[in-house]
Amino acid sequence: MKTDKAWKSIIDGLFRQFVEFFMSEIYDLIDFSVEPKSLDNEFKALFPESESDDRRVDKLFEVKLKNNDIKWILLHIEVQSYKDKDFAKRMYHYYSRIFDKYDKEIEAIAVYTYKSDLYKYNEYKQELRTTKLIYQYKIYDIAIQDIKELKKSTNPFSFAIQTLIKAFGYEESDQKNFNFKLELTKLLLGSGFSNDEINNLFTFINHVFEIKNKNLRNEFYEEAKGMALSNRSYDFTDYDMVVVEKRDKEIAINMLKKGSKVEFISDVTGLTISEVEELKKSIK
Repeated sequence: MKTDKAWKSIIDGLFRQFVEFFMSEIYDLIDFSVEPKSLDNEFKALFPESESDDRRVDKLFEVKLKNNDIKWILLHIEVQSYKDKDFAKRMYHYYSRIFDKYDKEIEAIAVYTYKSDLYKYNEYKQELRTTKLIYQYKIYDIAIQDIKELKKSTNPFSFAIQTLIKAFGYEESDQKNFNFKLELTKLLLGSGFSNDEINNLFTFINHVFEIKNKNLRNEFYEEAKGMALSNRSYDFTDYDMVVVEKRDKEIAINMLKKGSKVEFISDVTGLTISEVEELKKSIK
């Protein structure tokens, strides 16, 4: 399962709901009438190495508080499936380098998305004799959450977390992803979430449970559209289909630039040979 793109997308789309769900202790302090500012470029400038790791997601936002103070919020989504002894040190480096460069204090959270049998670090500690440093940050461990309690929440992230919990031990295949996504789509359309929340959750599910076979993927969208037509509370769009096709075309363009043959690119991406040929013309 690929959850890095899924988290990036849903955090950008539902940031207010993210804070409400995962960081409720600061939610009421933030003035959400002022649009939160994404600081991805600032983060990438300080930590270019973070772009090379697709097992985690790092997001940095600037928010205005109701008392007119400005705060920075660091969201670190850890999607790796193994114990990383340097994780806490990395969290501290994030804090210290941001503070050193911008003189900004930050609220930080680490969301662990892997199973409960691996340790989850919540602090970085360093001490010698008379000198001691302790950096603590909030963590959210998906593996220990109670689905019964999550079902009581009306926040869309409760649905996302339930989905990931159900997927623990899940062995992927296109057909299994097809069946599971249809089941999740049915639940999502009957959830009572807003159209915007449903769109973002649908995108999240789509990234996590990818269907690589284009024909089966198209069949899934047709099934999903049929569900939406019978559910008057939601107007299904082709938004996610556009996302998938855009991704296929980006992959094809990159392969063309590297000299791959048109037929091979068609097999890999599911695009027709004529579609790949058109893309080839566009990059000359």
